[in-house]
Amino acid sequence: MEEITLDETDKKILFNLDFHSRMPLSLLSKKAGKSMQVLKYHLEKLQKEKVIEGFYADINASKIGYNIYLVYLKFGNMPEEKSKQFIKHLSEHESVGVNVGINGEFDHCTGIWAESVLSFEAKYRDIMKSYAKYVRKRVIMIETRFHYFKPKLFSKEKPEDEIVMEGEPKILKLDKTDKKILEILSSDARKSLLDISEATELTPNAVKNRIKILEKEKIILGYRVMINYPILGYLHYRVFLQMENLTEEKEKELTRLLKNLDPVISVTKTIGFCDLEFRCIIKDVDEFYNLMSEIRKNFPEIISYDSIIYHKFYEALNYYPFKE
Repeated sequence: MEEITLDETDKKILFNLDFHSRMPLSLLSKKAGKSMQVLKYHLEKLQKEKVIEGFYADINASKIGYNIYLVYLKFGNMPEEKSKQFIKHLSEHESVGVNVGINGEFDHCTGIWAESVLSFEAKYRDIMKSYAKYVRKRVIMIETRFHYFKPKLFSKEKPEDEIVMEGEPKILKLDKTDKKILEILSSDARKSLLDISEATELTPNAVKNRIKILEKEKIILGYRVMINYPILGYLHYRVFLQMENLTEEKEKELTRLLKNLDPVISVTKTIGFCDLEFRCIIKDVDEFYNLMSEIRKNFPEIISYDSIIYHKFYEALNYYPFKE
């Protein structure tokens, strides 16, 4: 893979669009200090070079009655053709929102949306019926809270804003039109109001009002950029922390610590396998070990940790993997 080098305009685009990827070019040009024509050229170039792999809405699954089950799989003796079929199968399955190849203790991670444990079990069996015989190891985790941070490696700013999903949600009912809007924005957050209005048979203004309500109710948490970090020469790690005597206060303290570290882009609380996990963007293995040494020095409650490296996301992340 040929490594892509970003200039300052590219970095400003990635930094400013993340969390706000529906931002119009007129506003983005003001933030970047460049003309709309220049910004349009750079944005199209980033997409053509696959630095940007997509734009997606971050949907609060728990607000609409779903949990996200993260399944980590280690395969044995799976033929290459069967592996390709598995990846395609996941990309086409209605309930799958994460489909990523990884390196380390596991080979693949998939995120399955389900309304209950029994629903998850049925969906998992359906997904794996032709592939279960190849699985040598499996770990299942349920996301209960997450904090997403802007990618600080693209800016000298220290942004305080974050996307958070936490607490016991009030489950809200959506009608068919709301669901269609979520389907569209979760696969392309930069879709115009006009395009969405044609798909929903609403006026653009009515679509705009619907989106505002979905944002106000915290169903839509933000609009993200799917960044291809490996093509920029970075390693994308997910780290699973095993803790000792982890209290709620200590957990908050650790989350604050991680948020302030430049490489860290998210912190997730899950049930199963580990006490807390985070993702970070790192240049090389030495930098990763230095980061972990710093974290463990400041937080001796960490007993041990495991890690994986994301290799390739198959399709952009989809936080509403349903067809209406």
